[in-house]
Amino acid sequence: MATIKLSLDVRRPYNDGRSPIVFRLSSGDKSTSITSGVRLFPQDWDNSKSKILKTHSDSNTLNLHLKQKLLEYEQKLLVLTTSNLLEIKRALVDEVEHVITFLEFAKKEIQNLKDQDRNGNASVYQTSVNRFIKYTGDSISFKEINYNVISGFELAVLKEGVCKNTVAIYLREVRALLNLAIKKGLMERADYPFYNYKIKTEKTISRAIATAELQKIYEHPLIENSVAWHSRNIFFLIFNLIGISFIDLILLEHGSIQNGRIVYKRRKTGKLYTIKITSEAERIINIYKSPNSKYLISYFEFDNVLKHEVRKESGLRMKSCNTQLKKIGKLLELPLTLTTYVARYTWSNIAKSLDYPKDQIAEALGHEYGNRITGIYLDNYGNEVIDDMNKHVCDSIFK
Repeated sequence: MATIKLSLDVRRPYNDGRSPIVFRLSSGDKSTSITSGVRLFPQDWDNSKSKILKTHSDSNTLNLHLKQKLLEYEQKLLVLTTSNLLEIKRALVDEVEHVITFLEFAKKEIQNLKDQDRNGNASVYQTSVNRFIKYTGDSISFKEINYNVISGFELAVLKEGVCKNTVAIYLREVRALLNLAIKKGLMERADYPFYNYKIKTEKTISRAIATAELQKIYEHPLIENSVAWHSRNIFFLIFNLIGISFIDLILLEHGSIQNGRIVYKRRKTGKLYTIKITSEAERIINIYKSPNSKYLISYFEFDNVLKHEVRKESGLRMKSCNTQLKKIGKLLELPLTLTTYVARYTWSNIAKSLDYPKDQIAEALGHEYGNRITGIYLDNYGNEVIDDMNKHVCDSIFK
């Protein structure tokens, strides 16, 4: 007759040093195991009594859960007539409801983002999930993701030398997936580990430059039609379009110009933007408009790029542009590395220096502003208010 007992399988420990508790199923001289979903440090396990020691904070709850499951399996064994171990295991496991793991759920959500052509978001999710699963193991369930798991993951990644703000990104993506799982009924709200867990960040060096430095870049003599000259044009076009992302800029078509405005949907969020074209933006756009390209900025030569290559090809063009900007920044002895991102941060910084309120700046940039818990944010500023602010910011440089 087959027998079953609880055991700590120390042969395959996870990265954090814990090992899985399994139900060891034996028949004759053969044995196999059924996962319990519980992981434990060896010092918290009583091998002689096959139970979790009281040194573990959740020993009572977990021991009760394991005992009930063991009893359930023993009762099913009583009515089985087969001695084939695989058939016995199949009979036990097949009657147990499949619990969707965190990894299974994450994979589906990442694929959903890819199907929506939101590859940037999918990439960030994928990186964060990979780091999290490396720590927890790929079979962790939503029930198992508790405060201790989150704090242990943070500590482990920090010990690897990953900076605090990068770890914060990982945690925010994991948190977003857990929130989504709750909405879809795959996780109980009572099990949500982020109620009392604060994601910690640290202040970074500003990626904005001063108005005087921006003017130095603008006035620096460059050979017309050189790669550096084109890269500087792109930098200031991004600035005049309130920090438009590089990939959104590269995909603007002639039809994006409507009544003197650039109208587009941000690829990352799907949010609609409408930005009044400043005189400087118009000057730069006119340099690159061509009837031979459907795209507004023909310089990027994007007409023959296939849909699935858009992100890769835009990334290569941005890298080329940033290489030239870095050289310009180094030549002018700027206090930071000059890239296309600096245009966006500098626009925001100048707007702050002109005493515009934070919520107005946030709306212009497309950021959520307000209660991060409820997701409520402001949408009170019309186009004219944003237009005037952008004109004021740009006039501080180009006039």
